[in-house]
Amino acid sequence: MLARRLLVVLALASLALTACGGGSSEGGEDCDDLSKQGDTFSVTIENFEFAPSCFTASASQSIRVHNADDAVHSFTLQGTEIDVDIAAGETFEGEAISGVVEPGTYTLICTYHPEMKGDVTVVA
Repeated sequence: MLARRLLVVLALASLALTACGGGSSEGGEDCDDLSKQGDTFSVTIENFEFAPSCFTASASQSIRVHNADDAVHSFTLQGTEIDVDIAAGETFEGEAISGVVEPGTYTLICTYHPEMKGDVTVVA
């Protein structure tokens, strides 16, 4: 049950957060708008980077995160309950995180590789 809740939180956070290519980008000018991807938005972890690393997602979307690397990574939204480990070559899929993550901008990190960062903006 906790894993499912985290997936939902991740989905909201990813949609509402703006993650910018390996670091923060003030204002999100170069961030991807994943809120228009439909019911589910997707993020890939590859070469020890989140792709996209700066994005906006909707709290009503579900989330899909694929780890294309040969190492375990986490998809962690700081300041939220979203903290999911994803084994090498695996894909994490979660439900919408509406009600779990408040709209706003969050820092996305991998707890195993703290140099992996991004910004996520969650919108209602």
